[in-house]
Amino acid sequence: MSYDLIIIGAGPAGLTAAIYARRALLKCLILEKSLAGGKLNKTADVDNYPEEVLKLEKNEKKFVVKTNEGNSFISKAVIIASGAVEKELGIKGEREFANQGVSYCAICDGFLFRGKEVVVVGGGYSALETALYMSNVANQVYLIHRRTEFRAEKEIVEKAESNSKITFLLNSILTEIQGGEGVEKVIASNLADNKKSELLVNAVFPCIGLSPFSSFTHELGVCDREKYIAIKDDCSTAVPGLFAAGDVARISQNKIKQIVTAVAEGAIAAQSVIKYLEKL
Repeated sequence: MSYDLIIIGAGPAGLTAAIYARRALLKCLILEKSLAGGKLNKTADVDNYPEEVLKLEKNEKKFVVKTNEGNSFISKAVIIASGAVEKELGIKGEREFANQGVSYCAICDGFLFRGKEVVVVGGGYSALETALYMSNVANQVYLIHRRTEFRAEKEIVEKAESNSKITFLLNSILTEIQGGEGVEKVIASNLADNKKSELLVNAVFPCIGLSPFSSFTHELGVCDREKYIAIKDDCSTAVPGLFAAGDVARISQNKIKQIVTAVAEGAIAAQSVIKYLEKL
């Protein structure tokens, strides 16, 4: 089956693009590897398939999207809004205790550790925000950061530093997560003297950044050095008919990753697609 537009990803950017595309009466398909909810279920005539996109090709003026279910979909234009996934620490015990104390979403899982002791790893806004959030839930929060300075606004840094429930282990890294049925202990190492510390905790929240979900586009040559899809102000890429929005895309290194920016880019991308299709 052929479409006017295929949107890869059903997050804020993808959903917004779908809404604008449908208002323009485009025949639109959304592909999402997880089950999508929210506004997607309320948006008429937009089909959703819980499928992961494995490859994106362009043949002449048409795009071919191939999924893990063995399906191929054809469209005149594509908006990539596949988002980004949390980076892993890459240490012993991280994957073993995934969903058993290792969590990448404090808002999702934080309540499970009410009154417990937890570790947050990272030095950016998300790490500080997670530490502050967990200070309202947990008994004690350890914030481990490999540097002595934070990559966040001074206001949130000062707020975290003045919080009596947050203990800082700076110039340090987390090297191992241990436990039985769940997380019970972590090992941290100071980078200056290599001194190791053992912390008895029940949860670890890695907050060290995101990796764009763009592997299916790499053969098209539209990604920058860090594998983000490079876009222009109108969300277009170097490939005519291919657009991107949200966390998977980047105009500059200083782009703010927030829901509001993803929604805005989704709207811009959809309008750009409409203009592109009018010229075909």
